[in-house]
Amino acid sequence: MNILNNWKMLDLITRDGESLVCVEGRVYGSNPRFPASSHIRTSPVTGYSIDANSMVILTKRGSAYQLGKPDPSQTFAQQRLIRRLSGLGQIPAPGFNALETQLTDLTVQLTDLADFTSFSEHPDQTAKET
Repeated sequence: MNILNNWKMLDLITRDGESLVCVEGRVYGSNPRFPASSHIRTSPVTGYSIDANSMVILTKRGSAYQLGKPDPSQTFAQQRLIRRLSGLGQIPAPGFNALETQLTDLTVQLTDLADFTSFSEHPDQTAKET
């Protein structure tokens, strides 16, 4: 799996007013499309998963990236990304507990990409709950 280091979240608005979240950073891994340490911007993020002490994002083009160390200028980058995705109607993967993500020994194990949650699979739940 490719790893993104020195990453930061990009909050983008399309011409049609649609909100998108992308991530950019330096990619490391075995993908032949990217030479080692290439700076990339992902396609829009459609899902994410928390696995032990790391976060994995899934993009619109079907790529998965493990988020490594964020850009030093991005304080609380992972928490801000999760909050932003939640604001777009993103529902976290099963077993996710926002409070437990602050703990260092969270042991949620996800074994394949079927465990990801995507915007298209789950409409905004907040409207149904109220």
